[in-house]
Amino acid sequence: MPVSGLSLLSRLLPASVPVDSLWRDRDFMRLFLATFLTVLGTAVSQMALPLTAVQHLHASATEMGILAACQLLPFVTVGLPAGVWIDRSAKRRLAVMFDLFSAVGLALVPLGAWFGFLSMPLLSVVGFMVSTTEAIGGSALQVFVTQLVGRERLVMANSRLAVASSVAFVIGPALAALLVAMLGAPMAVSLDALSFVCSAALVGSIAHREVLAPATGDSLLAQMREGLMLVWHNRVLRALVGVVAVWIILNDAFKALYVLHVTRNLGLGAGDVALINTLGALGGLAGAPLAHWLEQRRGIRDALVLGVLVAALGYLAFAMPQADWRWSNLAAGAALFVVDCGAAIYVINYLSLRQAVTPDALLGRMVTSMRFVTILPGPLGTIALGMTADAQGVRATLWMLGAGCMAMGLAAWWGLPRGMGRSASAKAANQGVAAGGD
Repeated sequence: MPVSGLSLLSRLLPASVPVDSLWRDRDFMRLFLATFLTVLGTAVSQMALPLTAVQHLHASATEMGILAACQLLPFVTVGLPAGVWIDRSAKRRLAVMFDLFSAVGLALVPLGAWFGFLSMPLLSVVGFMVSTTEAIGGSALQVFVTQLVGRERLVMANSRLAVASSVAFVIGPALAALLVAMLGAPMAVSLDALSFVCSAALVGSIAHREVLAPATGDSLLAQMREGLMLVWHNRVLRALVGVVAVWIILNDAFKALYVLHVTRNLGLGAGDVALINTLGALGGLAGAPLAHWLEQRRGIRDALVLGVLVAALGYLAFAMPQADWRWSNLAAGAALFVVDCGAAIYVINYLSLRQAVTPDALLGRMVTSMRFVTILPGPLGTIALGMTADAQGVRATLWMLGAGCMAMGLAAWWGLPRGMGRSASAKAANQGVAAGGD
């Protein structure tokens, strides 16, 4: 019987790696590889899609803001009913289904370029489809991770998955630059479509058997309301809503504007954008182990807030004038390194915290309800910031993003409940605090 690649990898691990390590868990490693492949494809699209909009379709800052807003809409349209669907369905099957849905959407970009129907509205539709996958399939996969590894290993698992993402983002920009140079930006997106197909195959092969919550006689609206009330009555989740809502507006606006800034204000090309994105990905790679280290020593609350403050410093550095154009790519890359390092620290601890304080039967509705209430202001916020960039300039808007993120981080430092450490979160989960209030 041939030895599978995952079996071989397990055998090659040093003896010092414990038998119960996630690195020896074949199901987790399939998820790890699926994450790596989808993020690798996304890293290509993260460069190729904005370049398609800016260079091929000559998009304005307002149009880039609208594109970013379309990528947020699924979370506030299909998110809440999707939470009920996730809690009552096999999470792995949903993740596979929506991976394939994304692959179809992304394939429209190279097809549109080839047959002449590529446009900003089409890119907005594709962005909506990919985000729908994240809103439903991605939410299902978050819940599935909790069942797969257990609550006590959530921060560790999320940190490992963040490493997969960061490594993919290190490789992705160079691959994107090569594909853009050889095929053009629209055709490079085809790699992202292929990555989702591979991810669907890997996730579909995971052997872990899910435990489905028993069906209830409650109506769809009643179950959606139960998810929203969970967020409202839980002290930790309620406190996180404002922090996350502001973060989403600022971070999505930054993603929509930074390519515009480096190409038009700094005069950099596709190769420079690839270098900048690579340095940013290295920041995410550095932030993943830091997230776990800070959580162990400072608790989830402090680690989360420190991540926000670090990202704010990166935003401010990105907006600084570049005196010598020869070094603009390195300066912008260093700033993006800081942004992505802070973002990794924040995201890993935020995801782990909200999963830890929620009972299994409500995990799907918690994820989609949190996404609904935090992303709801996002589309208007990103469009408004795009219009601000057209009116006041992209650099001035980047300064606003940095100042806003710093203010939000300081507010979170004073506003989030103290004592939110790892053990406290696990205790809250075990006692079912999230279901019944403070």
